[in-house]
Amino acid sequence: MGIELSNVSLQPVGKSWEFTSELALEDLIWERLETLLQLKPFRRQYAVMGEICDILALSPTGQLAILELKNTEDRYIVQQLTRYYANLLEERPLSEHIDYTQPLRLIAIAPTFHRHNEIDRQYSRLSFEFIRVRVVKEESFFLELQFEDAERPSTRMTLPFREVELGPQRSDLPLVPDLLMKWLGGCSAADQQAILAAREQILSFHSRMQEMVSKTTIQYGTGKTKLCAEICFHRSQQQPVVFLWLTLPTHVISPRKPERTGRLRLWLQDSMVTYVGHVPKGLGNMRLQAEWEATPKSKWPRKYLISNASHRSMTPVRIEGYYRAVLGGPQTRVTLNELVAVALQKWLKKLGT
Repeated sequence: MGIELSNVSLQPVGKSWEFTSELALEDLIWERLETLLQLKPFRRQYAVMGEICDILALSPTGQLAILELKNTEDRYIVQQLTRYYANLLEERPLSEHIDYTQPLRLIAIAPTFHRHNEIDRQYSRLSFEFIRVRVVKEESFFLELQFEDAERPSTRMTLPFREVELGPQRSDLPLVPDLLMKWLGGCSAADQQAILAAREQILSFHSRMQEMVSKTTIQYGTGKTKLCAEICFHRSQQQPVVFLWLTLPTHVISPRKPERTGRLRLWLQDSMVTYVGHVPKGLGNMRLQAEWEATPKSKWPRKYLISNASHRSMTPVRIEGYYRAVLGGPQTRVTLNELVAVALQKWLKKLGT
């Protein structure tokens, strides 16, 4: 049974489409290596002699394939693969899995190849495979790999991507930022509409509410110190993440102490909030328990996971317990709009109006 893919993140470029980042392309190729290239995923972002290989894959006989992926044309992809080849042959790591008696495959995947790539390959002693990748939009979106062998047909797979459907826009509100439109491409249709509705709810709340767009974040409030909401982009998950300034989950433990408000990350599923966690800045280290279980323990920031209501916790708290203890009410299903309404009232108090 194949791995279920989350929505990928694409962006329009002229009349065509491309992945929003090299990481988004790498995620997809890694998860569908066996289908696309008949190779078993082995190691990803593997470091050898100070350099990092995008993907290492194996054939059924243990032959090693080194894959270098580019989201745009790159003049130096052949040189990169050459260095990885030399490093791996010198170190010969993971030899219990890799048969180094077989020639290593060097695979370059990119939308287009520069003239210099062809020259470098022509005068190299090594053999390189060039595979062109592109996003095709028809009734749906497809990833297509085109091979150099004329007798080998192109490989296609459906991309889990949905164009953002904008309904009628209010003339008294600013247009949806291009950055947000790009980020929303990685969401489900329900989450797309929930985030857009929350944005409209925030901007129409008060005449002093501002939408402040930078390269990495979209903030809502007045200045940097009086914020009520923020949207960032999680590169590894290729999805936007919503933050609201709400009562801290630690208030559940100490309800007699004065209530404190902080920046809470929200986990969404089909427009419903499922978890919240106090993340004072950035994206934080919190992950759902299932995500930690799918991550090798060698990559955990700590040997054991800390699970509590503070910002030091490695896992968020369930929305049911948070809503009941902090906001009051027995809700088991909490919408984004409900929490935005609470955050707006707290922002209004902060504003002093």
